Amino acid sequence: MQHRHHAKLKVAKLRAAKSRMGTSAIEFAMIAPLMVAFTFGLVEVGRIMLVKQSATHATREGARMAIKPSSTSAQVKERVEEELALMGIDSATIVITPTVIQDSEPGAQVRVQVDIAIDSISWAPGFFNFGTAAISAESSMRRESTQ
Repeated sequence: MQHRHHAKLKVAKLRAAKSRMGTSAIEFAMIAPLMVAFTFGLVEVGRIMLVKQSATHATREGARMAIKPSSTSAQVKERVEEELALMGIDSATIVITPTVIQDSEPGAQVRVQVDIAIDSISWAPGFFNFGTAAISAESSMRRESTQ
């Protein structure tokens, strides 16, 4: 009699353990996609922040080039593209104001702006909605005098 009771107890414990394992599998199946999306979202946000910092650096380098009296707009654009290429960015829109910097007077403001579409640098384009379509950065400096 005691042997039968012991066997029934073992079977009941086994069923309870299997039930707990099934519950754990279901909980994991519900939580895992959320955790993967959250982790991937953090990676995407980090990438966007890195690209924003790189774009800001590229505009500063372009503006430094632009303030030199002997610089041309083509040289400034090339310098910005070189900086962006270090991050593998080749689809940026670069705006230099004034368009022909070599004609601007000493002390005139020169502005270099870079716009990068988020979809062009994202590892999962369109998966996350960041509320903006582009990363923008700009730097302004005054032209140096030749004297």
